[in-house]
Amino acid sequence: MIKNPEGLKNKRITIMGLGLNQGGLGVARFLAKAGAKILVTDLKTEEELGPSLKKLKNFDVEYILGRHREEDFINTDMIIQNPAVPHNSKYLKIARKHKIPIKTDLDLFLQLCTSKNIIAVAGTKGKSTVSQLIYHIFKEAQKDTILAGNIGISVLDILEKINPQTLVILEISTWQMEGIKDRKFRPQTGVLTNILPDHLDRYSNYKEYARSEKLIFKHQVPNDNLVVNYDNEETNKIKKETGLPIYWFSTKEKIEPGCYLENDKLAFQSKEYKINFAKISDLPLSGTHNLENVLAASTVGFIHNIPGEIILKALKRFPGIPYRLELIREFRGIKFYNDTCATTPEATLVALESFPGQAIILILGGKDKKLNYENFGTAIGQNKRIKKIILLQHPDYDASSKIFSALKKHLDSEKIIQTSNLKIGVEVALQQAKADDLILLSPAAASFGMFINEFDRGDQFNKIVRNLK
Repeated sequence: MIKNPEGLKNKRITIMGLGLNQGGLGVARFLAKAGAKILVTDLKTEEELGPSLKKLKNFDVEYILGRHREEDFINTDMIIQNPAVPHNSKYLKIARKHKIPIKTDLDLFLQLCTSKNIIAVAGTKGKSTVSQLIYHIFKEAQKDTILAGNIGISVLDILEKINPQTLVILEISTWQMEGIKDRKFRPQTGVLTNILPDHLDRYSNYKEYARSEKLIFKHQVPNDNLVVNYDNEETNKIKKETGLPIYWFSTKEKIEPGCYLENDKLAFQSKEYKINFAKISDLPLSGTHNLENVLAASTVGFIHNIPGEIILKALKRFPGIPYRLELIREFRGIKFYNDTCATTPEATLVALESFPGQAIILILGGKDKKLNYENFGTAIGQNKRIKKIILLQHPDYDASSKIFSALKKHLDSEKIIQTSNLKIGVEVALQQAKADDLILLSPAAASFGMFINEFDRGDQFNKIVRNLK
């Protein structure tokens, strides 16, 4: 059920950034249905935005594409800011100077959402898997649950499915949290998976980025729930930064209240209550990072009084999610894995740890986010299981140059094969592989330039692999 979006009818609204993901499209569609007078402005051209424009052809929308105009940020009643638009944009500064309200699709969602039962999941890595796991656990428990947020569909598209009793699981990025700072967002349960260097092309330094991730609990009060990674250096500091009670999860320490690994068993403990609810062998997802994800999601389940046997059943049945260490195909005895969402060096190193004992051909490269690749180069050079590196090159792929510089300090140059085409890269990788080897797309960088986004990169990889003959 949806609250009436009163005040939107006939209101002049400028949507800054339509994009090719679903956020801009969803908010444009929602506002058009509400009767607003919409102007969409985007630096991308009509040709580049073709797929999104096609889906809006039946709605009354005005477009200014390939540029922004100052007047569109002055002669309007409201600005909707796409999450990809930097908060220091000169056009947003113009709007602020003229006291024009600036909102995001998530801001509208929270204003109109009839449920206050929100579980919000933040963090550099793992938030998609944790969000999906939590959703899977609650659905297994037959709870009225919906998944929303940074998941490839607009939050506004699912408003009608929500009633006051619905439990909303919200995956949320730092950009989205910054867009709702004035709303004093307060989830009933907040989850922080980890904080690692990322998006330093958007933030002035790592400290600022970490501060943005920690907005997840800024407005929580003691009777809310906060679930935090004990093993991550940055999130471990939170115990000194807040007076909130914290549920922890850890693969290294027996820590309570929360979930931890004890020998090969997963346990939840809170004061005198303790339950061993699963074994590592029960879990379909491999890797220490996925064990952390399972512990985080299970902690949320126990907080909400879901029985251990239901949580175990959900974990066993969890299929994983696309683009994250996703097995695409086995061909000639060679397994192809898609980890396109590994857009940082740390994420790629974690992916490599998920395949102990297997020879790997690794596909790397992309656009830089002002990340440091020196430690990455050292770690790759020390990993004897990596047979070859396929390095994607493109005029916009400045991270590829940094990766190459870091790698050549530790690897013979013939071990690195550079290519300007993903299809050729996959074919070259196949030529270098033999039965029982593994070909892994885990780029350690953003995708823009050669691809629309990381999902487009993953889709193209899947298509290439499935067409191999």
